[in-house]
Amino acid sequence: MDSRVNRITAEIAAVVERNLRQELLREREAMLRKEMENVRAELGRIGAGRPPRRAVGKPVLVSRPQPGLPSSPPVRGGSARALIIRTLKKSGRPMTIRELTKAILRRGWKSDRKYPVKTVDATLRTHPQDFRRTAPSTFALAR
Repeated sequence: MDSRVNRITAEIAAVVERNLRQELLREREAMLRKEMENVRAELGRIGAGRPPRRAVGKPVLVSRPQPGLPSSPPVRGGSARALIIRTLKKSGRPMTIRELTKAILRRGWKSDRKYPVKTVDATLRTHPQDFRRTAPSTFALAR
């Protein structure tokens, strides 16, 4: 009879321990799901070009200048169109969309878009009064 009681007690303890472990794992799962939602939301904001929301109490990572990249301050008040015009005047020759994009990014232009090449391309194609196409993906000043 004594061994039966010990066996039953051990089985009860195992069941209680298993239930407690399941409860802890469910809590952890809920916490991880919430964290995953926050990560997805932040990824969505970053993809949309909005700055990430800063959580209270968490340290902010400060970006450091990348080696090999220019450290000139961003161009203030310079639209992509104005910078493209200046770059084409300075070069004195037709340039491809990629060359123009690299050139104005080197001058400090900041784009909110994921692909700044598309901004430059759209600017060149929507302002025929300023730019003329000389070859595929190559433009010069119209004036």
